[in-house]
Order: sequence, then structure tokens, then C-alpha cells
Amino acid sequence: MKRIIFAHFVLLAFLFFSARDSLPAERWALGSSGAGSGPYAWGAWISKIVNRYQKEVIVSSQATAGYNENVELVHNGKIQLGLTIEDDLLEAYKGGAKFKGRKHERLRKLFTVNLAVYHVVTREAAGIRTLADLKGKKVNISLPAMATRKVAENLLKAIPIDIAEIKKFEMATGETFINLQDRVIDATINGYSIGHGPLLELANNVAIKLIEVPDDVFDRTNKMRGNTALRVTIPANTYKGQTGEVKTFGEANVIFTRDDVPEEPIYRFTKAFWDNLAEVQKDPNFKILKREYALVMSGMPLHPGAQRYFKEVGMLK
Repeated sequence: MKRIIFAHFVLLAFLFFSARDSLPAERWALGSSGAGSGPYAWGAWISKIVNRYQKEVIVSSQATAGYNENVELVHNGKIQLGLTIEDDLLEAYKGGAKFKGRKHERLRKLFTVNLAVYHVVTREAAGIRTLADLKGKKVNISLPAMATRKVAENLLKAIPIDIAEIKKFEMATGETFINLQDRVIDATINGYSIGHGPLLELANNVAIKLIEVPDDVFDRTNKMRGNTALRVTIPANTYKGQTGEVKTFGEANVIFTRDDVPEEPIYRFTKAFWDNLAEVQKDPNFKILKREYALVMSGMPLHPGAQRYFKEVGMLK
């Protein structure tokens, strides 16, 4: 009799797990930024990797108005995942800075995915050689809803240049390349990975120049950013015509979710990404990503699914 009961138990367990595995995967959206932007491309690559190595969810990069909107979409349960900057995520959680009075206490961090490296790009013919030369020029400082906007404003203050001293344009990152080429704007300030595809293409079509951020300007900008920025050097010959190194700065981009998103799919998502880091790095946008960056500058509570993975691999106790 005991053998029969045990056999029935084994059969039921087999049927349960078989039925679970045969259920259609849940579809998740990863809020990124405007179509054609660096974050949108990152979201697409992240989705491709995790969809290949786990079957719990199917993830897709969703175009949004930018990082600030991602915070609201995830916090309000409209999408499951979002991209933003580490500093802004912590400010949203605490209800500080631009989120003053609006705590987003349900947000949970997963991990850092890469660095947004800030590029100040101009056409060679525009005659801009230093940051100070931006004064009086047609400069894109991004859309108000995008995290890049605040960075651009901080950078201008650090130069120092008042916004009233430039001809201000407000464009999503994806729109800037054709507008630089067509002389609609003279320069643009945006964050994306080193070797960003659309900028590589622009450099093949028109002579561009990357403007260096000097140490003193970086220090002042970083202080405004709560000292969360990292000094970054864009290697020589990254872009056509760029014969020397260009010093700039970057900030950690993180994936985040909400506290009520189930643990198991978040664990599988995290594991699929980090267990296949070598494949992730095949995309130039993630080339400099290292495992030790995963929890860099962490001041946010982690989602239990992410905690489980990082404890499993010995990165958390």
C-alpha cells in the first residue's frame, strides 16, 4: 500500500512540474528609453540573452519617454522591469531630489548592467573645441523626462554656462545623430556605451569631434551628482577621426523591478544574464562590463530573486 501511495505521489509531482513547464511563458516589458537610444539598444540585447537562457518569462525592450518615466511605470505596476541610473533610483526610492515628496518605496534593484558614458559630440565644422565653446551654439540637452537632461544641466553649470547662453534643443538620443549631420544642432550631450552604433555610423558620414571633460569640470559635475559618477576615458580611434583619448565620465545603469514581482522569474532572469556574461560582452555596449560591477554603489534594497542569485555565487553573504 505504501508503495502505491508513493508511486501516486511521484506521478502527481511529475504531472505538476510537467504542466508548469508546459505553460506559456509570461511576457515582461523592460522599460528603456526612446527608440534608437542607447538604453533601448541595451534593453534589446539584454532581452535577447535572457530569453535564450531561461524560459520562465519572455522579455522585450519597451520604448519609453526615458528613465524618469521608467521609475513611474515600474512603481505603478505597468511594466515589470526598468533601466535607470543608480543615483536616480536611490533618489526615487527615498523621495529626494527631483522625486522630492514622492517616495517610490516599492522599487527594488536587481543589478548594474553597464556604464552610461557621457559623450559631448559636435560636428568638426561647428568650430567647437572645448566645453566653453558651447556658449551661443545650438546644443541638445535631451528631453525633460530623461535622466540625461539633469546630467546635461549639471555639466553646463560646471563649465559654467547658463542654459540661456545656448540655443537649447530638446531631443531624444535617437534623434540627435541625423540632426547633427543635417546641421539642425551643433552639439549634443548624451549617455551611452563606448562604441555606440549610431555614433559610429554618424562618424562615417560626417566629421565629428568628441569634447573632453576636464578634471575641474568633472569634479564640479560629480559633486552635483552626489559623487556617484566615475571617471572614464574613451580610447583613441573608437570613432572615425578620433585620434586621441577623450576624458569624460560615466554613471552606473541598473535594472530594477517592484517588490511584488515573483522571486523565481527574477532569479532566473538574473542567473541567465550573469551566467552568460561572456556572451553579453560580445555586444560592444557591454564590453567593459565586469561581474564586480553588478552591485557597485549599491544603496538600494535588492529584490529577493537577485539576492538569491548573488548569494548562490558568493557575492553576498
